[in-house]
Amino acid sequence: MDIDLKQLTKDLAAMVGKENAFSDRPTALAYAKDTMPWDVEAHHMPYAVVRPADAQQVSAILKYATGRKIPVHTHGSGTSLVGLGRPKTNAIVLDTARMQDLAVFPDRAYFEVGPGMHIGKLRKALAPYNALLPVFPGSEPVATIGGSIAVNTSAHAVDASIGKPGDYVLGMEVVLPTGEILNTGTESTRKPAGIEATKFLVGSEGLLCVITRIRMRLVPLPHTTNIVAYYRSTEEIIDTVMAMYRDGLPTPMFFEYLDEKSSKIGFEAVGLAPPTGAVAMIRMHSATRVGCEEKARIFLEFLKKTGPIEARIITDDDEWGKIWSSRAEAGNYVYRLGSTFGSEVTVRVDKLKDAFLEAKEIILNLDSVQGNEFISFGHIGAPTIHAYAFIPSKDISNEVKKAVTLEVRDKTEALNVKYGGCGGEWGLTAQRAGFLGKKYGPAYTDFLVRLKKTFDPENILNRGNLEGWL
Repeated sequence: MDIDLKQLTKDLAAMVGKENAFSDRPTALAYAKDTMPWDVEAHHMPYAVVRPADAQQVSAILKYATGRKIPVHTHGSGTSLVGLGRPKTNAIVLDTARMQDLAVFPDRAYFEVGPGMHIGKLRKALAPYNALLPVFPGSEPVATIGGSIAVNTSAHAVDASIGKPGDYVLGMEVVLPTGEILNTGTESTRKPAGIEATKFLVGSEGLLCVITRIRMRLVPLPHTTNIVAYYRSTEEIIDTVMAMYRDGLPTPMFFEYLDEKSSKIGFEAVGLAPPTGAVAMIRMHSATRVGCEEKARIFLEFLKKTGPIEARIITDDDEWGKIWSSRAEAGNYVYRLGSTFGSEVTVRVDKLKDAFLEAKEIILNLDSVQGNEFISFGHIGAPTIHAYAFIPSKDISNEVKKAVTLEVRDKTEALNVKYGGCGGEWGLTAQRAGFLGKKYGPAYTDFLVRLKKTFDPENILNRGNLEGWL
C-alpha cells in the first residue's frame, strides 16, 4: 500500500493535535519493538503513531483508517511476551497512553478508568478506598489496565482463587472499527444475564474494538498472610500443587515458585542466603484477619505433610519483601544477561508433573540451538509452568532467535493440546495462532474469523493477531 506519510501525519494531527501524531522513523521503530527477541522487519514498521485523548478522537481515527483501508494497531505499553505489542503489518499505531482518567464512585461500588493508566498507579489510587485491583503482572509499574482487560489476564494464581479481571468488569466504552462508539454493561453491581457485549469484548485482544473506558467493581481488599516453603526439588512443589487441588485446599491468591537454579539467582540478588533447592511463595487471603490466619494455619499444616525442608509463615514485612522480590530479580537476570525464550504451559492439574518433565526435556533438547540452559519459575498454583530456554549470550542472529522462539512455542503448546490446557496468561495472539487450530479444530478458528469480520469487515484492527505474522 502506497501511503503519503506527510499527508497521513497531517490528517492525524488534525484529529489529535500536532504534538500527538508522529511519523518519524525513531518513534516508529520504538513502537514496532516489544519484548520479542528479534529485530523489527520493514513490513512491520508503523506508518505513523497517534495518541488520542478520548473515544471521540479514537472514533475519528478509525473512521479515517477504515475509509482508506489502513490497518490500525492498538498499543498499551508493549509488555506482552507473545508479540501482542508489535504491529504485524505496516499500520497506524494507536497509543492509549493519554487516556488515563480515573473516577472512583464508592457510593456506587465501582470505578471508571481509561485504558492507558498503569496498573501500579491505579493500585495506589485505589488504596484510599481499601479496594482490591485483581491484576498482578510482573510488569505492574508499566503494564496498563487496558492491556490487562484486552487480554483478560491477571497473572499469578489469581485466576484460581479470585477470578479473571474480566469477572470484575461491569461495562466498557469501546469504539468499533467503523468508528461507532458503544457503551456496554451496567452501572449496577449485578452484571447482566444472557447475551451482553461486554462478555465478547473483554479478552478480545484488540481484534474487535478499541477500549476507551472501563468500569470495574470496587471490591474490598482482603487480609493476607504470607508463607514460604523450601523444597529439595521443583518436582516436589509440583506434587504439592497437585495435592492441593486433589485434597480441596483453599487456593491461595499467590502460589509462586523458583526452581533450583532461579532460586539461587534470585535470593543472591536480594541479599538472602541461597537455598539448597526450589522455593514456593504463597499468599493466603480472606475477608477478615482471623479468617486469613486460620486459612494460613490450615495451609501450613498441609504443606508440612508434603515433606518440605522448611515451611513457615512470614510475619516480617521486610523479610517477605526480599523473598517476594527474588522472583522478579531472577526474571531480570535471565532477560538481561542473555537470550531467553519462554513458554506458558497451563495443563490439566493431574498432568502438571508430566507436563513439567516433558517441557524440561523439550528445552534441553532443542533442534534450533544447543548448549542452552533450562530455567523455570512462575505461577505454579494457577497452575502454570513457565519453561525457559536460557542462552547466556545476546550475540545471536535474528534467524536463530526466531527459530528458537517458534520451536519452544510449538513444542510446549503441544503439551497444552496433549494435556487439556490453554494459555491463561499471555493470550492467543499471532505467536500462538497455529495453536488454535490444533487445540480446537477448523470450525472453531473459522468461527473466530467470522466473528472478527462481523465487527471489522475491512480487517483494520490488529491485523495479523488472529491470522499469524504477516
